[in-house]
Amino acid sequence: MSAKSQTLTISADLAELGRVMQTIDDFCTGKAVSAADVSALHLALEEIVTNVITHGYRSDPVRSLTVRLETIAPDRIRAVVTDDAHAYNPLARPEVNTTLPLEARPVGGLGVHLVKKLMDVCMYEHRDGWNIFSIERKLSRTPGTAATINIATTRLSSSATLSLTGRLDGLSSPELEQQVCALIASGVRTLTFDLSGLDYVSSAGLRVFIIAAKKLKASGGAAHFTSLTPAVRDVFHISGLLTALGVAPPV
Repeated sequence: MSAKSQTLTISADLAELGRVMQTIDDFCTGKAVSAADVSALHLALEEIVTNVITHGYRSDPVRSLTVRLETIAPDRIRAVVTDDAHAYNPLARPEVNTTLPLEARPVGGLGVHLVKKLMDVCMYEHRDGWNIFSIERKLSRTPGTAATINIATTRLSSSATLSLTGRLDGLSSPELEQQVCALIASGVRTLTFDLSGLDYVSSAGLRVFIIAAKKLKASGGAAHFTSLTPAVRDVFHISGLLTALGVAPPV
């Protein structure tokens, strides 16, 4: 029987990337993991670990970081990278404009973009001096496709911001509901939903927003909704949720 979790501690040396890749391969052996899933995990963890080693630790081999892989459902794998470099939230980087012509494109900046597109969930938390970056991949996705919904979460103590990109519909809304309920259960009392990257929301997605707002209000907290795209704002308006959920007018 394959292990449900595996932890690797490495020094801040790029030569250790080979051990990370081998650990991914070993962990995925015996599981229903496609070659595309393995490749996505390779790429995402290479980007995250390289950033920590190069920028966080400045390649100081005395420092170390931990990579943990775990099966959290039959069709889902989570990876968690933990380090004690200076606090840095990679999810706070501006979104990459992939439509720019070559001459207008900056060099670099694609790493976090690739991680967010290949993973279904990305979460950053700085706790007790540790940077904790978690990613989740839903297995057996069609090769070369991005997730229907990307959820990037930044948590600070009892508050969190969820940045949603893509489509929030009947297929993707359970993913968001699971994340929201887990955050509330863990003590989060203020949730901010950044909807600037959300292209579409259906009644299933609105249901999750209502559940979140009700649960938070019952516990003395609040849900906030910011940067609604025109299409999403129209759906909120038609549903009477601009007022019910206290959505601020556009600036």
